[in-house]
Amino acid sequence: MAICKILFFLLALCIWCGKCDVFYKQIGDEVSMKCGVDSNSNIEWKLNDVLVLTIDGRRGTRRRGLSHIASKASVSGDILKVPRLETRDSGNYFCRQSGKEHIVHVVSVFVKPGPVLVQSSDAELHCDITGDPNKEVQWLRPNGQKYNENNQVIHLKSVTSNEAGQWTCLVKDDLKLSVTLTVVGLQTTAVNASKGDDIELSCSLPQSVFQRVVGGTWKANHLPKVSFPTLTNTPNEGLHWSCEDLSKVNFTTGQLSTNFDVTLKNVQSSDEGTFVCTVEFEGGVRLSVETTLRVVDKPSGKIKQHCTA
Repeated sequence: MAICKILFFLLALCIWCGKCDVFYKQIGDEVSMKCGVDSNSNIEWKLNDVLVLTIDGRRGTRRRGLSHIASKASVSGDILKVPRLETRDSGNYFCRQSGKEHIVHVVSVFVKPGPVLVQSSDAELHCDITGDPNKEVQWLRPNGQKYNENNQVIHLKSVTSNEAGQWTCLVKDDLKLSVTLTVVGLQTTAVNASKGDDIELSCSLPQSVFQRVVGGTWKANHLPKVSFPTLTNTPNEGLHWSCEDLSKVNFTTGQLSTNFDVTLKNVQSSDEGTFVCTVEFEGGVRLSVETTLRVVDKPSGKIKQHCTA
């Protein structure tokens, strides 16, 4: 916070004096800053008052300083180039010989807790401008419409598929940063089975999400005596099924990730009906999905006899 206040003060001061340039750059970009003196002059560059490098214009010798960017920065004539920008490269670049200052803000865009979210969860979209936290930005929704807040951080509540897609942060006309938001829910399919079969009840996420699964279960109201496993997440075993009664339901005993299928054994007509899979995520979000089981008689296997003339 103290660094941000210092950069804000320097920005206001150098704009007032008219002796600085202000750059907004994306992480990974390169910035080029001109000192404004003859290329044969002695040049000294500093970042936030820490030496980057000095050049003896007459001898052509160079000395690198203690700044963290000294190893990657380069000079061509009176131009200082800093490639592969990181957030820590933000700050006040000063060329002592001309008194020229350059304020560099490195911008990053990301989602918390992550870009792949479970449906109905909350999310934060960040367009962080290092050293300039109060600068307003314009967010564009995936459909191209403007978001109604100009904050660098926006909060999305109970996300749905309507929020999925590419969100764009407009810092200025020539700087647009985008992040893609993916919203997923549970998936399943209906099942047709013959009497006596073992059938799989499917329940899964299409891909991993950033929310931690903390619990869940299967349920069938028409089968009150059938014991279904419950999801448990422990430090030692991770996410796994837990159940003592395996007489009717089989399940994977290993660690789980996105697949919560179980197997119903030896199905009968009385098993026919609706089954509900529920998964609970950290933060209190619960998702449920229904699948329907239909049971038919097994084919008799008898071969019909045909009469021929």
